[in-house]
Amino acid sequence: MSSRSTHLVTGGTGFVGAAVVLELLERTEDAVVAIVRPGDTNAPRRFREALATAAAAYASRIELASALERCAVVAGDVAQPGCGLDRASVGQVTQVWHCAASLRYENRHAAEIEATNVGGTRQVLALAEALGAEAFNYVSTAYVSGRTSGIIREQVLTDAEPNNCYERSKQAAEQLVLALRGPQVRIFRPSIVVGHSRTLAATTFSGYYGFVRQILQFRGMSQRVQAGLLETTPLRLRLDPEAPINLVPVDIVAREAVAIARAATSEGVYHLTHAAPPTVGTTVRTIFAMNGLHEPIFVGEDDELGWLDQPLDRRLVFYRSYTSGDRRFDRSRSDAALGTKRCTDPVYDVDAIDALGRWYLARLQR
Repeated sequence: MSSRSTHLVTGGTGFVGAAVVLELLERTEDAVVAIVRPGDTNAPRRFREALATAAAAYASRIELASALERCAVVAGDVAQPGCGLDRASVGQVTQVWHCAASLRYENRHAAEIEATNVGGTRQVLALAEALGAEAFNYVSTAYVSGRTSGIIREQVLTDAEPNNCYERSKQAAEQLVLALRGPQVRIFRPSIVVGHSRTLAATTFSGYYGFVRQILQFRGMSQRVQAGLLETTPLRLRLDPEAPINLVPVDIVAREAVAIARAATSEGVYHLTHAAPPTVGTTVRTIFAMNGLHEPIFVGEDDELGWLDQPLDRRLVFYRSYTSGDRRFDRSRSDAALGTKRCTDPVYDVDAIDALGRWYLARLQR
């Protein structure tokens, strides 16, 4: 790799994408070209605002105004042919970072999910080839493992049964990436990405935050039916309290991904996951407590639910895929590639999970 590289980034205004851009700007003197969708505000302005928001949220040490001088923004849409841009406006690139994705999962959004996550990946791959990129870095998800349990290796998964449209689309996108010939290919698989390891801040709120939001909304609904009901009545949840729930901070995902890419390591799959994640029981009990709810009762899939449990159960259908089963994500390849640059995972005990959730609850009240 040359001393001065150019990184083409998709999804640079998103949660992981913005963190990756900040990491590239902080750790290197390289240039960044960001593909940003046209919107109500122009693409360059939206990119600058997203980066400024992330830098402030994460207490970044970077001198942003100076760093932005190394950034160029081109308006484009990964779901469009050729990403909807003029290749000449991009120039030659060294590495591509494909972070853009739809996080929707419902069947009613299947066409959009397919167009963005599969069709979009196909377009970015074609662009990478046309621009002569040396490496293609794809941000996937550890949950391409679908319903597989046990130790999940850092390897191609060909027979994992997906839980939803989102997982299916990421599986299909990985296959497209692995079929690329020419550029070196790396697939990064983060688990459930949460706020910064020090500041706790996040810039988008799915996954863990979606679960917290569902509990908060359900509490509000029940309060309108009978005030104080959930403070004294335990809810029955069809979740496995002993299952691990793999939370990983956004800054660690970005730092480790960039470190692996900078090491010019061999192509392949890399898990960006927590080595010792908390259990579902610890996490969910803490979320209930921070919302002022009685400690829940965990029951099996076939156990009966009461009239109060059933509406919450319907709200949590999506999350059940990630709060059951014994998934352990092997990190052998990631750890070997990182060596001494391996980040220290934060300990997600009751206090840390509580702090993470309370940061989000405080933000909702602003």
